[in-house]
Formats: sequence, C-alpha cells, structure tokens
Amino acid sequence: MNSAVLTEYGRIEYRSTPVPAADREELLVRVLATGVCGSDLATYRGAHPYKTAPVVLGHELCGVVERAAGGFAVGDLVCAAAYAHCESCERCAQGLTNLCRDKRNLCHLGWEGSFAEYVTLRPHMTFALPPGLDPELGALVEPLSIGLHAIRLAGPARGRTMRVIGSGSIGLACLIAARRLGFTRITCTDVGQEKGERALALGADAYADVLAPAGPSAEADVVVVAAGHPDALDEAVGAVRAGGTVIVVSFFDGPVPLAANALVGREVTVIGSSLSTAADFRTVISWLAAGEIDPRPMVTHRFALADTAEAMSLMAEGKPTTGKIILTPRGDA
Repeated sequence: MNSAVLTEYGRIEYRSTPVPAADREELLVRVLATGVCGSDLATYRGAHPYKTAPVVLGHELCGVVERAAGGFAVGDLVCAAAYAHCESCERCAQGLTNLCRDKRNLCHLGWEGSFAEYVTLRPHMTFALPPGLDPELGALVEPLSIGLHAIRLAGPARGRTMRVIGSGSIGLACLIAARRLGFTRITCTDVGQEKGERALALGADAYADVLAPAGPSAEADVVVVAAGHPDALDEAVGAVRAGGTVIVVSFFDGPVPLAANALVGREVTVIGSSLSTAADFRTVISWLAAGEIDPRPMVTHRFALADTAEAMSLMAEGKPTTGKIILTPRGDA
C-alpha cells in the first residue's frame, strides 16, 4: 500500500509500506478520507508532547472494513476515535473513556495512522456510519465529537450566550454543537475575514476579527477557548460574565498567564475538555444521518494522499484562508 510518512520533522515522503497486520480482534480498514488535525501539525513541527517521527500521521478518518472483527462486517462504512481505551479501569467503567490513563493512541508506539491506504482499528474505538454517507463527512465526525464534548460540559444551553475564541476546526466544531444544542447567540473570534466567512456559514450570529477596530462587546455566559495563543485564557476570563463558565478545549505549547484574581473575584468556572466519548460520536453520527448539521463549510482544501507533503506545508503556513484539509488515498471521497 501507499502511505504518507513523516520521516523527520518537517518532511513527508509518499512511499510504499506494508499493509498493517490486523490481529484477530482488530479491524483492517481501507481509508476513504482522512482529515489533517492540529495535532498532526504539531507532530510535523516536532512540538507534540509524545508523538515523534518517523510515523504515519492521521486519526480523523472514514473508511470501509476490509477485515471484520468485534461485530463489524466487511463493507461497513466506519469512523473512529483517535484512541483505544483499556475497558477495565474505573474511568472506562463510568463511560469516561477519554480520561482512561491506559489508552493507546493512533500515531504512537508503532500504531500507524490514517495518512495511508489502510489502518488497523480496535472495534471499541470504531463507529458504524450510515451506508452511503459522504466519506468526507465521516472523516469530520471525530473533530465534531470533540466540539460536542466540550459544549456539553458547559451545561444547559437554553437562554445562554456563547463566545468561541478561535475559529479553526475545533472552534467551528464547538460552534456547530452549540448551535445544534440551542445556545441563543454565538459569537466567534479569530484573525482574518475568511475565518469569519466560515463561522457565519456554519451558524455563528457574529464574528469579530481581533485585529480589526471594534467597540465594546457583550460578555457571554459561556466562553470556549479553542485557540492556543498565550493570552487566550486571560481573554476568556475578560469576556465571560461574572459567574460564567470558561471551557478550555485547546492545548498550549507551554505555560500561559492567567489573571487568577479576576477569575476568583468574578466567580468564573473553568473546565478543561479532553477528546470525546462514544456518546459524543453517536450523537454526531445521528445528526449527520438526519441531515441536522452540515459541517462541509469547514473544509477548504482537498488533496490526494500522494500530495500530503504539499497539504502539510499549506497547513503550516497558518493562513486564514486555510480551514480543514481532507486527504483522499484513492480519490474515493
């Protein structure tokens, strides 16, 4: 098969690699579409906390089962989480699989990712998709589930307003979930007109370019931090109403400042959000199956797997015109 291999930091090579060997309890999945995530970019740059080169990146995927296991059948259309939980710890028993301390992650410790024609998956991390679903939509389920998980942590939506700091893929996933769950007014912020166009297309009530002159903005009941710049937490505390909630779904390159006195004095609740669970996947899949959400405006660029190096270079430039990038190994999507 062919794979896009991160041979060293900043270098992707398209090369022939062995089809991964699936054991009796694993699925072998032929990849139809796979998204490029911010964590892929971090690994590409050598900044990821544990993923290292050489490795095949990719975990936002949609594919077809070629070798069945765990109740799946050959030909099933599937997507997957980015990790396989242990199924035996206390957190797993509670359904909090995202907090499992013994989970294994794609693109780590020899488990190659989905920037390839085939990938192996564990059945309990894999989710069936409706037959005939656009593979591009299937590849968006994983990031959409992360957005939904974050928004669910904010509590009831009715009558509450929201500000999303960061209008990249995860910020937009949070927007989609918040809109679907019923938040009354959602404002997104970032840099660049193009990001605003995508946010408005996906249901934002307003968009603010942080570099553009602007008057005072209303405080929000909930502020979501989906940007990793060093001042994001302070920005969030300043933008949330007294007694409000800040949800942090982004990761940071290092320690960041936080105006703790303002947080305490205004009784702001700060909640971290990590990954997603099976419940989040199933909800997103049901929304897509019913046509209740259309996340396709997230996607701005599509590349063949053979052009992954070009795709990663584009993402590394960080231009506002670049949103979600989708790779298609065989032109199936």
